[in-house]
Amino acid sequence: MRPLKIPREELLLRCAGTFKRLGYHGTTMDVLAAACGFTKASFYHHYPNKESLLRDVLEWTHQGIRQMLFAVAYDEKLSPQERLGKMGRKAARLFQDDSIGCLMGVVAVDATYGKNELMVPIRAFFDEWAKAFAHLLAGRLDEAQALQTARQWVADYEGAILLARVYGDASYIDAVTRRAQTCLEAGAQSSTSCSTS
Repeated sequence: MRPLKIPREELLLRCAGTFKRLGYHGTTMDVLAAACGFTKASFYHHYPNKESLLRDVLEWTHQGIRQMLFAVAYDEKLSPQERLGKMGRKAARLFQDDSIGCLMGVVAVDATYGKNELMVPIRAFFDEWAKAFAHLLAGRLDEAQALQTARQWVADYEGAILLARVYGDASYIDAVTRRAQTCLEAGAQSSTSCSTS
């Protein structure tokens, strides 16, 4: 295999931005190669097809978001409220960033139309995000309620990320964080305050 002309991180970042902007079906190997400064032929020396490249991009994205965002939920130096606030602020910055945005959400929409194998890494990403939120709710709600509430928070964030991008207004993401913080505060007194039904 030939050495990369650009660092691997840069290649994955550029490809993530391309997949996010054009979606899975709208992204071709020609477009990916051009985004990275390769000819299509030389790009094929590194990736045999866009599916293998996308799997690497999804894994790289997941690892990055795990370190930048999910890890905050386990920082025991901060209170659960502080952790949730920090996660909300980081999510607002991270998912408004054109280089990453919510690539998982974009690819998930395309994957439901004939690329079910891509759902495995996407589900793993969303499951880990929900587990991080559920960790914040431990001791406030029982395990099943915490996970149900955490999954709803993930869904709320995904919707807010979409609206924030459509309207150019990050306040949608901030509003989800505030609602989640209210739920977290009230969760110790009443599990119904965090009900998703």
